[in-house]
Amino acid sequence: MPTPDPSRHPAAGSRTVAEKNTPKASGADWRCTRCDKLLGVRRDGQLHLRFARGHEYLVSLPAVATCRGCGTLNKASAPAH
Repeated sequence: MPTPDPSRHPAAGSRTVAEKNTPKASGADWRCTRCDKLLGVRRDGQLHLRFARGHEYLVSLPAVATCRGCGTLNKASAPAH
């Protein structure tokens, strides 16, 4: 792994190209409780999950998933009626 070069890091307060092009988090986002990684998006009472290589799923609530980033077990509950 290469040694980080401090001259290549953006100045404090500036945003990277990826950050500028990434949509803002919405209330429909299901995120990891530990590392804030996006796990899925709530749509019409279901969760839309997307994984590498084009695998996509619509799952019903409640749902449980392990974060691929940090390994934390996360639970998404069904909305109260």
